[in-house]
Amino acid sequence: MKYLTMIAALAFAGSAMAVDCTDCHEKIDVTMHTEEAATIATCNDCHDFNDAHELDMDMHTPDLTIAECADCHE
Repeated sequence: MKYLTMIAALAFAGSAMAVDCTDCHEKIDVTMHTEEAATIATCNDCHDFNDAHELDMDMHTPDLTIAECADCHE
């Protein structure tokens, strides 16, 4: 039982860590997106974000800016 708890804790910790977006995508031009006042709510105006990614909305609010995204994601 002790090992099962430890494995579950490690799995949760791994899933809660930030994702390195550049593993699959080109680096985001944070300056341009900041100037355009990009937020999570406006991603789909230019990108098909919702079909490709499921966000944890407990951690990601629609008003989160691209600069705040870059704090955790590369």
